[in-house]
Amino acid sequence: MLKGKRVIVVGGSSGIGLQISRELLASGAKVVVASRSPKKLALAKENLNDSAITLSLDASDELSVQNFFAGIGEFDHLIVTIKSKHLVCDFANTSTESVHHAFDTKFWGQYYLARHCIPYLSKQGSITLTSGIAAQRGYHGFSSISAINGAIESLVKSLAVELAPMRINAVSPGFTERRPKDTVRFDDIKMLGGHPPLNRLGSQKEIADAYLFLMQNKYATGTILTIDGGELCA
Repeated sequence: MLKGKRVIVVGGSSGIGLQISRELLASGAKVVVASRSPKKLALAKENLNDSAITLSLDASDELSVQNFFAGIGEFDHLIVTIKSKHLVCDFANTSTESVHHAFDTKFWGQYYLARHCIPYLSKQGSITLTSGIAAQRGYHGFSSISAINGAIESLVKSLAVELAPMRINAVSPGFTERRPKDTVRFDDIKMLGGHPPLNRLGSQKEIADAYLFLMQNKYATGTILTIDGGELCA
């Protein structure tokens, strides 16, 4: 199903995005990895054995996004895993400037990508964005992240109606490992108040598989797929 398909992964130079890129290449897809970090792109190029095209892109710059797609041309699927710098702070003490910056990166970056890919995306193609479980549950200090994720999920549901037959979905990851057996991060999450029933963090592969599912399921649109180890049920 993926063999020969042209897939763009923005944020694909590290973490979940890099894992997605690996799995796409293994499935025979033609992958373009985009990131604003030249250093991460160089490492991704080595990690992916030169099988992917790597391009620099700052998704928070609308003109750069427009030029990026004009240079890419036609393609089949867009996956976006970009995130803002981790912003955790009491609402009353949060810097407005840092909230604006976080929105510029994660919300407006994904908005620009969804908006300006349309002329080049296959009519049978898909867009898969990234939100997060803070859209559905309050965590102390996460008000800005919650607002950003909620905005992304609302955008997805609206665009599913407007863009059809193109499809658009989002993955809402729960707490995820930065590296295998990331016990330090798990301890931090428990102190924050997280307590997934599976009693562990998700692996990057487990989260990556959710993006691949939404991309390939032709009846999925307007879907927010939560992969959180049961955190929202607890």
